[in-house]
Order: sequence, then C-alpha cells, then structure tokens
Amino acid sequence: MKRSGIDPEKSPGPFIGSRPFRARDRLFFHGREKEVAELVSAWRGHHLTVLHGDTGVGKTSLLHAGAVPAITDRAGEVLADGGWRWSDAGLPAAVLPDQNPCTRALVSSWDPDGPPGRSVADLVRARTRTDRYGLPVPVFAVVDRLEFLLRPGGADEQNRRDLLEELFSCLEEPGEMRLLLCVRADHWDELRGLLDKHALRFAEVALGPLSVGAAADAVDRSLERVGHRLDPGQGRLLARTLAIAAPGGDGSGGTVDPGLLQIAGRAMWEDRADRDRSLSGDPAADTDRALRAHTARVLAESAVECLLSPRALCGWLDRVLASGDQGVRPFRGGENAARALQDRHLLTRHHADGAYVVRHPRLVGPLASPDRLPEILRDAGAHFSFACRNRERGDLPVAREHARRALAAQPPPRSGGRARIVSLLGDLAFQEGDLPSAARLYQEAAGLWASAGEGTAVGYALVAQARCLLLVRNRTAALNVLGASAGRAGTDPGLQTGLGQALWHAGQAESALDVLDRVLARDAASTEARRTRGEILADQGAAASALRDLERLRTPDSPSTRTARALAQATLAGVGTWSEELDEALARASDNGPVLLRAARVRRLSGDRDLAARLAARAVQAHHPPLPPHQVSAAARLSEEG
Repeated sequence: MKRSGIDPEKSPGPFIGSRPFRARDRLFFHGREKEVAELVSAWRGHHLTVLHGDTGVGKTSLLHAGAVPAITDRAGEVLADGGWRWSDAGLPAAVLPDQNPCTRALVSSWDPDGPPGRSVADLVRARTRTDRYGLPVPVFAVVDRLEFLLRPGGADEQNRRDLLEELFSCLEEPGEMRLLLCVRADHWDELRGLLDKHALRFAEVALGPLSVGAAADAVDRSLERVGHRLDPGQGRLLARTLAIAAPGGDGSGGTVDPGLLQIAGRAMWEDRADRDRSLSGDPAADTDRALRAHTARVLAESAVECLLSPRALCGWLDRVLASGDQGVRPFRGGENAARALQDRHLLTRHHADGAYVVRHPRLVGPLASPDRLPEILRDAGAHFSFACRNRERGDLPVAREHARRALAAQPPPRSGGRARIVSLLGDLAFQEGDLPSAARLYQEAAGLWASAGEGTAVGYALVAQARCLLLVRNRTAALNVLGASAGRAGTDPGLQTGLGQALWHAGQAESALDVLDRVLARDAASTEARRTRGEILADQGAAASALRDLERLRTPDSPSTRTARALAQATLAGVGTWSEELDEALARASDNGPVLLRAARVRRLSGDRDLAARLAARAVQAHHPPLPPHQVSAAARLSEEG
C-alpha cells in the first residue's frame, strides 16, 4: 500500500484541507461574514443560542475562526474548547469516580489549567466579573459537538444526560451566562424538544452551505492573502466545479460545500506548489482526484481506528451507495465505523430510522472508485489517539486493543507516554468493573510516572489504585497505598479531593474531613470537595453542617447527594420523610451501597423498621458501588432490626 499524499496538519497555505478552521486560521476564513455577524448578534443578545446545520457544513469553523474571535476582540470572556473530547485521558477514572466525567471533560476544556472537581456553574461564577458600574459582564460559553450528549445508549448515557441537565440548570440561575450550543441537524429536533420541555427561550441560527459567489470570493481572497497574483475567475471556476446547481439553473445560483472546497483547493494548491501557484487547468478532474485521495484516506483511517477490514467497510459502503437516498443501517459491529465516517463528513444519518446516506452528491463518484487505500501511520501516538476515540464512542474492547498495540509499537513510547497508555488501560478495566486489573495497572502507571519525574501524576495513580482496592474491600492494602500518596498530594486540589474521598471510604473520616477542609479553604468553588464533605457530614450525623455544604451545590443532584440531604434533614427534624425524589434516587442507584444505606436510615427515622431493614440488607449486598468496609457492620445491624 502507498502512503497518503495530504497531511492535514502541514502548513496549509491558503487552504486548510479537511480539518475545521481554528482561531489561528481566521485570516483565511472568508465567505461567512454575514453568518458570523448573525451568530454573534444572537449570542450577545440571548442567554441561550443554538447553532445547527448538516454534517460538514462548517459549524465548528464558524465558531472558532469567526464568532469566538469576534467576541474576544471586544475583550469578552469566552469559555471555548480547544479541540476537546468528551473524556479526560489525563485524570485516572478512579480518582474522582463519583463526579460526572462528562462534566469534568467539559470544564477542563474550558479551563485546561484549572483543577478538576468543579461544576459548570461554579466555573462560570468564578469567571464572572463586573464592569466599572458594578454590573455583571457576560461570560460567553461554547459547547460544540453537542450531538454526542444526545446519542442514545452506551454505559455513559446517564452521565451525558446529567451534563445536559447541568447546562440547562445554569441557564435558569440569575447571571450573565451566554451559552452557545452547536449541534448537527440530525439531532436538532431532539435538542429542541428538550429545550421546550425545560421552557428555555433560545435564539436559533441555521447554517447552510456557501453560495457560489461566497465560495468564489473565499478562494480568491485566500489566494490573495498569500500574495498570489490572481488569474481571472479562478475562484468562480473552482466553486462552480463543486456546486450543486439550483433546479433549472446554470450553477450560479447553486451552493458549495465549504469542506469540499477546502479539500479540493488544498490538493490543487499543493500539486502546484513548485510551479506557478495557479489553480487553473482542469478543475473538474483535479477536484475528482483530490476527493478520491481524501475519501481513500478517510476510509483507511476509519478501518484502522475501528479495527475493521477495509473490505468489510467498503462492502457496506457499496450498499450505502447503491441505496441512493434510502440509506442503509450499519452492519452488526459497524455502528462506530458508521459514526466515524459521519464524524469525518463522508456520510450523514437519516433523522428517523438511523440509516446512513452519502453526505454530498460530489462524494458519490470518489466513494464509488476511491484511490488505493493508503497506509496509515500506526505508531504509539496514533494507537493511543485511536484508543481515546473509541473509548469516547463507548467501544471499550477496541479501545483496549489500540492501547495494547500502542505499548507494543516501535519505537516504544517513552516513560511518560507509556504511563498515559497504562493509565488508560486502568481506566478501561475500571469502567468494565475489573477492579483487580485496574489496581494493578494504576500501580504500574505510578511507577512509570515516577520514572518520568511526574510527582503529582504518581499521586493520582496511587489514589486511583487505592480506590480500586477499597472497592474490592482490601482495606489494609488501600491504606498502605494512601499513605504513600498523601505525601505527594501537595496543594493540588483535584488530587487532595480524590485523597479525601478515598480516606472516607477507608473509614478515616476525620482525616478525610481535614483534607477536604484544606481544599475548600483554598478553592471554595471546588464542587466535588464540597459535595464529598457534605455527604460525609450527613453520614456522621452532623446534619446542620452537612446541609450548609449540600445546599450550596449548583449542580443537579446525584442519587448520592439526594439521599445525603434527605438524611441530614431527617436527622435535624428527628423524623424521616420520604418523597418522590428519594424514589427516583433509588431507581437510578438501585445497586448503590451508600445510597441504599442512607435511604434505610431515613426510613428508620420515620419508624418504618421493616422497609429500613430491607433497604439495609440490599445495601450490604450492593456492588455499584459496594458499601465502604466501615459501613458494612452498621448496615448489617440495621437489617437485623426489622
């Protein structure tokens, strides 16, 4: 197999190729002035704005090369991601296992240097400032690729839905948050239904393809930006080659896909880089050639990423092509490959039945006869990237296989890179409930981080190892590991919060509270530290102090927090109360030991000894998570009182 010609990360000249525009590319972002102005106006004037459009129409480019710079140019505060994923490979999953990982990933993308453990609301509040008149200055926030949160199924579906609820609850609070959600068209109806359900008012901006005139102007202005002496009509010639003509028209009134324009323009530019820089010649043939090379590379990358044979993927794609506008549902085991092809803008999904069709008529020919599939780089970094993408999509077995291949790649990864890969394997084992393997892998990662001289990373890995040991009720080993990690916690609030949680689960309540007190003394916006302290205090019977913490939380309550608050309220009142909220908490966490035990204690305070005993017995047998060892005897005693 041959290697692909176009590297999407090379210096692009006037065209960026297949990736979205970023802030650094804004000098070459042309043809969208009207759309940028419309989006900025809506964003400034509404607490919630939704940008929606078809796959590949340029939503991310409009955000990062258009709207975000327009806001920051006027000294606006913008919380925008830097190409983030919906997972955080830098923090072991077992360190803060009770925090929503989707929330953590979003907050980390908005504030990469900030500590983990904060909620969306607390980050926004910390960034809010006032002007010279004492009025709050708007904080602009962007959530791109929102369709990920709306995809059904998967082990993390509840986490994704909880983050949506958290975002919506922020809009219901008083303040100056200006939230911009960017979503693909095939999920727009679902999002609109959720917004209507929450009675949220919003501005809507729909993004379509470029007009032929705007596409031509974008080409000409980009060429001029690099000092190219224009040949008359170059931009219009290329734009018409890619246009979908209006019915009965000559192409002048048609539309041009902005992504295909950049792919074709870059390929034609690079082919002539050592000659006259002209884009003239045979634009139709040059465009076909560029798109054949592009589709071949995307197919090869998707097959490698999803560990599918190219033949199987191309065979399914032939069926998609043959179906025309009807589309074809993914083959068994090919769901993630279909999503990968949609994410890479070759296919799009029907709204109703989930069938996939070719995204753009101009791609039909290149997909029917692509170039020979190129060889895809498979070094440690590439396999690690593929592992992270598959983890995000929920395909944990494929993610694990890529991580293993990353460890075996040549040249071998250095100690820091190897530590990240081993830690990712630990995360995958933890997510699948293989706690002994997770503990072993986190221990190995700690040693690798120590070799790399990364003391804080060592501490994170040790806390993750200790949490796994506690979950399998190996308290003695966990305490030994926590003793080693305590000296590395320093002042890192995320690590200290994880340490405090682990100490509590090990039965060291006073030590846990001492650690969490120090975290909150330095950073009152540490939501996870405050939640943990409030729940510990509720379990300890310090009801008034517990409620002071729990009622300050600005996130939708988890089942654990709901039952802790109910227990604190029942303790203060001297009698337990039961509500639909507690029923909902138990329905969502029916195998959660601490949740069941708190519910049992609330029932016991209300005098219902039989139900309290049954709930306590379930708490002893729970596995997700199990009761901490120091709470098992209390639950057993309560179960015997029925």
